[in-house]
Amino acid sequence: ASTVIIKNPTGGEVPPLTITQAGVFATSHSNAWKEKVVTSAYWVNENQVSKTAPSGEYLTPGSFMIRGKKNILPPSTLVMGLGLLFYISEESVLAHADERKPKFFDARDQQDTTQ
Repeated sequence: ASTVIIKNPTGGEVPPLTITQAGVFATSHSNAWKEKVVTSAYWVNENQVSKTAPSGEYLTPGSFMIRGKKNILPPSTLVMGLGLLFYISEESVLAHADERKPKFFDARDQQDTTQ
């Protein structure tokens, strides 16, 4: 199982869309992706998570103990995407204005330039 932590520095309520997106991210990074099964994730509050097990129980290294109610999210499809955003200053655009010229033309390009 994968774990996702939502940082909330303001301490306010986390929007439901953020929780849903974190659940989709968690299920997409779990074994469900490899097995191609639709499954659901759950979320808990920070005070429900502990790195110590109750007396008489053992907790493997790197695992967490969840106490209390788990809030189950609805099953979601396994979807992942990646977006990159670059900001290019106007100065940089002007400095590289002539670098993206077409190297060749085909018949369609020549027709488009005559219209």
